[in-house]
Amino acid sequence: MFAIAVFLFTITVGFVSAGLIGSAWAIATGEKPRFQLLLEPSPYAPVRALAVVIYAPLMIVAVGYWKLAAKSAAGFILVFVSLCWSFLQGVFILTQFLGVT
Repeated sequence: MFAIAVFLFTITVGFVSAGLIGSAWAIATGEKPRFQLLLEPSPYAPVRALAVVIYAPLMIVAVGYWKLAAKSAAGFILVFVSLCWSFLQGVFILTQFLGVT
């Protein structure tokens, strides 16, 4: 039971960090992070890429939920990918920044 709680907490940390970065980007630039930002040339490309990569789990899960509403099997895959990405992001944050082992 403890392992499930840790797993869910780690996923939550990943989603919260994605939301914080997405909100900070929206406040700073006036637009939500999106994958198209990776294709636009700019001197701020590294910062854009970092914001998009960190915000990606929320973008993917949103698309996954739309696909689930349309009863598409791709929705399950997208939600699963988003959960995995968020888990890995949460593990990175908890181990590198908070020192949790």
